[in-house]
Amino acid sequence: MAHVIYFKLISQQDFQEDIMQDNFLDINQLLLIKKIYAKHMKENSELCSSFAVFAEIMSNKKIESQQELTKLVGCNKAHTSRTLLKMQLKGLVKLGKDITLTSKGEEYAGKVKSLKQELYDTMFDGVTEKEKEVFARVLDKVIKNSKVVS
Repeated sequence: MAHVIYFKLISQQDFQEDIMQDNFLDINQLLLIKKIYAKHMKENSELCSSFAVFAEIMSNKKIESQQELTKLVGCNKAHTSRTLLKMQLKGLVKLGKDITLTSKGEEYAGKVKSLKQELYDTMFDGVTEKEKEVFARVLDKVIKNSKVVS
């Protein structure tokens, strides 16, 4: 049976029936979105998608510690340390009392934002604002529920 994510408003009863019939959500579709994002970033920026996530977070907020960045990114400490070291070697971050982007890192973060917008525009072409809102609310709930079991 084909699995789909519904982008329309449906009644609570229809929603429950669809879940019971196991045709509401295929988790692989969500994983595919992550793969598309990683591939898009790699092909268009020549750097890994982890760099993109880190650079974007650091461009929007002052990061005072690796622990804070680890929490914001949602990864483990080892991944944060490795990624920051690689970014430092590429001249994207400066590690000191706090973690800051270099001018090269700021430039990269700007490119990441525009690449993300380009990807978003392509992926959501033909999707109404209401459908995007419903999709975002459903994803928020899925993520919230996932944190409870992880």
